[in-house]
Amino acid sequence: MDFTPSASLAQFYRKHLLQDVMPFWEARTKDDECGGYLTCFDRKGTLTDSGKYIWFQGRQLYMFSALYNQVEKNPKWLDLARQGRDFIVGQAYAGNGRWQYRLDRAGRLKQGAISIHTDNFVLQGLCEYAVASGGDQDRRRIVETFDAIERHSRDLDFKDIFHSAWNPRYQRHAISLSGLWTAGVAGGVLGRERTRPLIDYCLEQILHVFAKDDRRLLFESVGRDGSIIDEPEGRLINPGHGLESAWFCIEEGRQRGDRSLIDRAIQIAEWSYAAGHDRENGGIFSFLDANGEEPLQTDWHRETKVFWHDKVWWVHCEALYALALAGAAGGGEEFLARFIDLHHWCQLRWTPLIGQGIG
Repeated sequence: MDFTPSASLAQFYRKHLLQDVMPFWEARTKDDECGGYLTCFDRKGTLTDSGKYIWFQGRQLYMFSALYNQVEKNPKWLDLARQGRDFIVGQAYAGNGRWQYRLDRAGRLKQGAISIHTDNFVLQGLCEYAVASGGDQDRRRIVETFDAIERHSRDLDFKDIFHSAWNPRYQRHAISLSGLWTAGVAGGVLGRERTRPLIDYCLEQILHVFAKDDRRLLFESVGRDGSIIDEPEGRLINPGHGLESAWFCIEEGRQRGDRSLIDRAIQIAEWSYAAGHDRENGGIFSFLDANGEEPLQTDWHRETKVFWHDKVWWVHCEALYALALAGAAGGGEEFLARFIDLHHWCQLRWTPLIGQGIG
């Protein structure tokens, strides 16, 4: 699939979604034998892990439901969404608004409720599916899960935050990042008046606690009092997370019609791009040290074998959307130029499998 300056960017990405990305998942994600989704494949579509990671299951449920709600009423997508919903609700609920982290393919427990991020992704999926299906069979679980997320997001002593590591000295940006989007999606089911307090809390944390004007950076972790802790863990910068947070904040600002919120989020997008952009080779770095030292290799990065200078696909997905959105929301032609530059960089490096039904 070629991209030329005369082609419509919107048409390009819609075609890529419908002709490349979705055929990859539609052909192999549904687990007809055990229920739910198979989610771990290499680029050629070979299954690499049959485990049921519930945060993956929740994200797939959200994806198919959102496509049905926002792109077209394709019954195949609704059926695939139902497949995920039935497995998650039937196999993965841990009680008290919490969800298991990992099951085996058949649904046997491997790791319990260790991550608020799993709870967030499941809730996003259940809420989007409720809109797609027009049903309220999951309302009790949705209410219980939202209540738990709201309570735990504010509790600095809540330890179940994997892939982040709990540390009594720190609070983590990722919790507010995922909480903001979750509360926005949940507002479509529970009502904005119910979810607005969590949205406001997450906005304050992102825009004014983790974002530091004197450093022009958004930090992944700050002290409990909001201060920068000058050690490797406290200096960690994740450009992908920074751009993703800016994206979520811009969307909330547009929904409210709040120009000051949008402008602050665009500012954070500017910082995150400036910090993460590899000016010599192109692309966005995975993570960095705020002082320019060798970045801390976290447990998560060791597990995934990702180094700070690696160019990871999800970071570039977040960056592309955030840059385009920031430009459209008033950030100026510079953001659109960055988007087009990054678009071309990604096409040069990740195009060989595009156009073959391979993600």
